[in-house]
Amino acid sequence: MDALRCILTLLSRRLQHKHNMASTETQPRFGQSVKGLLSDKVGSCSGDVIALTRQVLKGSRSQELLGQAARNMVIQEDAILHSEDSLRKMSIITTHLQYQRPSRRM
Repeated sequence: MDALRCILTLLSRRLQHKHNMASTETQPRFGQSVKGLLSDKVGSCSGDVIALTRQVLKGSRSQELLGQAARNMVIQEDAILHSEDSLRKMSIITTHLQYQRPSRRM
């Protein structure tokens, strides 16, 4: 999980670095308008990669939370089953005590 986060962070940083280098280079050349278009496109792509990175990280956190909720539900289910078993045993004991009670009075 952390490895994926690191890879995506490095990728987004690398794309941002390329975008910054493309936009800060100011030597006049033939096709400067094409370079400007490419710079805009790189900026757009780096923004998309950053958005994708955030979405993947958000999804991974959601998966972690769902897994934790499932584990908690299993724990609660076990506790409920144990409580149900204890109540059943107490009911049996109560019934036996009620049967013994009249015989003690005699």
